[in-house]
Amino acid sequence: MRRFLAWLLGSILVLAGSTACSSSTDPVHPNPTGTSLSLGIESSPIPTRTPAPTATASPLPSATRSPDILSGCAIADHNSAPGVVTLNAVGDVMLARDLVTLMDEHGPLYPFELVCSLLADADLTIANLEGTFTERGVAAEKFYTFRTPPGHAFGLLQAGIDLVSLGNNHTMDYGLEGLQDTLLALDTAGLKHSGAGLDEVAARKPVILEANGIRIAFLSFSAILEATFAGPANPGVARAGVEAISQDVAAARSEADIVVVSLHAGIEYTDPPTSEQGALARAAIDAGAILVLGTHPHVLQGWQHYKNGLIVFSLGNFVFDLDSEDLETLGPRPFRTVILQVELTRDGVQSVSATPVYIDPVQNRPQPADPDQTSAIEERLAVLNKAFR
Repeated sequence: MRRFLAWLLGSILVLAGSTACSSSTDPVHPNPTGTSLSLGIESSPIPTRTPAPTATASPLPSATRSPDILSGCAIADHNSAPGVVTLNAVGDVMLARDLVTLMDEHGPLYPFELVCSLLADADLTIANLEGTFTERGVAAEKFYTFRTPPGHAFGLLQAGIDLVSLGNNHTMDYGLEGLQDTLLALDTAGLKHSGAGLDEVAARKPVILEANGIRIAFLSFSAILEATFAGPANPGVARAGVEAISQDVAAARSEADIVVVSLHAGIEYTDPPTSEQGALARAAIDAGAILVLGTHPHVLQGWQHYKNGLIVFSLGNFVFDLDSEDLETLGPRPFRTVILQVELTRDGVQSVSATPVYIDPVQNRPQPADPDQTSAIEERLAVLNKAFR
């Protein structure tokens, strides 16, 4: 039945036509509450707590966020202090290849169901969508292209994710048709998105959400040259550059209380950030952003405070069909990740913590890290952050 519903929704999305990226201001829906592990800022020692129990349910897709579609998560409203917005952020979410088979069998929540209560423990949750929601288009001439049936977009909503960044090198994997279907699938599921559009204006336009009376603008950019960049009359993603980021952040700052930037940059499977990552991230903070969330390296990199903002150079992977063979060839770093939680006010970043998460190579999905995995992730972050003392 779930497989039929996913197929039916995907068919409807394909036939419905195209849509463009748009900016909107919407109140953020309350999210269920979970438990997170506290992490020190920069290279401070990292205290540990017991992870929340894992969830097991696989509810059917629905266009409306409600306790019904979030069954399996801890259902409770997240209550931030007045004037504070709690943001959860995760790295690359790639729902293609083996994960399509698993979602067809178990439902679209399958990749997230062991961590959905943790994801939903925030006023707002953001992820980097690495791929497309389409069954049309021609694959780009590149080594890896990712696509997922459009109906599975509802799994992101079920998991408590509110917003996805599209400014990366896989959003245009299946050309214009793939982009149109992806935008339509996200809009139909009620998921906000930034960083891609049918032209440059749409791709660079911020999404503005409101939580706890604070307006937050989200921008998304890619510095990876493999990406298809939007132009005045052609579709694509927003191209990262010091000038473009500075202009767009300053413009968004005039419309919102807080600006958050997603930056797809760096070199895959490397620990230290590149000089380009640093220059682009600092340009965003200099122009008025208070948080930069990095993706693309597929491994965790460190984070540092810069002025009144926070730069997270790479959040690593979050959902990726990594298996035992990948573990043998790549080692454990791509499997070790976190759910980063940042408390934001109009004055800047107030606190940062994280929940250690491990991508299980047998189940092909993230789960709360066990004690040994937690220790390894905490030790890795302490080493990475030491460079930014």
